[in-house]
This record gives sequence, C-alpha cells and structure tokens, in this order.
Amino acid sequence: MLGNWDDIKLFEKVVALKSYSKAAESLNISQPTVSRRMKLLQTDLGFTLFERSERGLIPTEKALVLYNLAGNMVNHAQSFEIAARSLRHQKQTINIACSPLIGLAISRHIPMLIDGLDKVNIALLTSPNFVSLEKGEADIALRNVLPEKGNLLAKSLGQNQFGIFGGVDFMEKHKDLIDQGELSTCPWVGYPKSMAHMPSNKWLSQNIGISAPDIQLDSSLLILDAVVNNMGLAVLPTYLEQTHNLIAVRKSLDGLSFKSWLVSHAQTAHDPMITEVKHRIEAVFKNELYEI
Repeated sequence: MLGNWDDIKLFEKVVALKSYSKAAESLNISQPTVSRRMKLLQTDLGFTLFERSERGLIPTEKALVLYNLAGNMVNHAQSFEIAARSLRHQKQTINIACSPLIGLAISRHIPMLIDGLDKVNIALLTSPNFVSLEKGEADIALRNVLPEKGNLLAKSLGQNQFGIFGGVDFMEKHKDLIDQGELSTCPWVGYPKSMAHMPSNKWLSQNIGISAPDIQLDSSLLILDAVVNNMGLAVLPTYLEQTHNLIAVRKSLDGLSFKSWLVSHAQTAHDPMITEVKHRIEAVFKNELYEI
C-alpha cells in the first residue's frame, strides 16, 4: 500500500489547512514530523503533492484528486470509530460542554439523561475555555452562538431569557423601594468594571444607570450564590427562578435574550447513545428551562 492510514489522515489535514505547522498543531505533533512524512508520501506516490507560495502550501491537481478520496476515508473511519465505541461493553462517557449556569441547571437532570442507559456516563465541561468539538474535546456543546463553519450539526433549543431577580429575604427587606421602581437605589450584584462588555453589565448601565455593581464578582456562579444569599439584585437567566427559589422583579428584559444551540459533530449522528442523550437534552430545555 502506498503510504499508511496515518499519512492519509495527515495529508488530508495539510491540504485542508494549507500549512504543515497548522496541521501539526491540529493533530498535536511536531511540524518537522509533518514535513518529513509528507516528503516520504510524495516519494512513495511518485509525484508532487504541494507547491509553496506566499499564501502557503498550494496542493497540486493530483493532490486535490486524492484529497477528495482521503476526506471520504477520514469521515468513514470516524464513523466506524464512533459506532464501535458505542458497541463496547465498557461504559461510554458523553462529554457535554456548556456555560457554568447551564451546567448547574443541566446537572439536576443528569439522572433523567442517563435513565435506562446502563452503559453511559455524563461529564459536564464548564470551563471558560473554548472546547473544540472537531478535535474531540467534547461530544455535545450547548452554545449561545451558532457555529459558522466546521462539520457540525446545530439545533435551536429556544431563547435564553434574562430577568431581574433577588433572594426571598432581600425582596422582603427592600419591598418598598422595589414597589416604587427605585431599582437604582437597591444593592446590585454583577460583574466588575473590567468585564463591562458582559451583556448583563451593559444592560444595567444602559437601563438602570449602574456602571459598577455594589458587589462585583467575576463568576456567574458567584453572582447567583450572592443573590440566593440575599446580597442584592442581579440580572440572571430566567430558568434559575424555580431551581433556586428566586423572586422576580422583572421576568424578561428588552434587548437581553440569546438563542441557545445544541451542537455536535456530524460524525456523532452514527452514535446511538449520543443521539439519545441529545434528544433528552432537548426535552429538558423544552419542558424545564425554555419554551421552544
């Protein structure tokens, strides 16, 4: 056989990215290794695969013919791997990437997500760092932005609405001010000035006239905890009202809502367990969190 399977995958990545260094970074190997293996592949094939230009590597016409075939091979191989993984006797961990607050809401429904799926575990990844589905860092992602590129599938989960909320004791203590609409005189909890770009801080500044909340925290979970413990009002997603015994001052805010998306790699369509968990996540959003 000319070349080997790893070289074919590497060739497909180099053509797609038009760069040895980018392909190396994508596959977590060294750039010299990529260069050496592509030279050996060209020697085995007996013709040139790439030409250099100011814009990077340019695949030759012959390389493009092979690229189309290689892409199909990679897709089929990924489908094979995913299907085989789901058929193993060992438990399958399905990684779900999401924001901390969505993770908090979803975590309450994990028993429902895996009910009857004896070979499935759920792992919630709520790191602030971006998680790449294409690199296999997660199986499912819950995002506020529709992906514009990549071999990804996306389905709308509905609108993530925001409102103004306070804790039970706080609302009782400040009832007169709130009833009179004197919200700007109440204590507020929110992100610090260094995070003024956050949508909730922008809304507070533009609509309540508060540019710096009284209690400034750099984490959505800390903000929620402060509100639950009656430290002030805050702009929070409305789905937290029932789960955390919050009292709403306003249940929706003009200009502050985001569409949520359930995103997965196209290859996971061949995995029955991931597909089932995706359906159950949709049900959670429809019946418990949002109205789709």
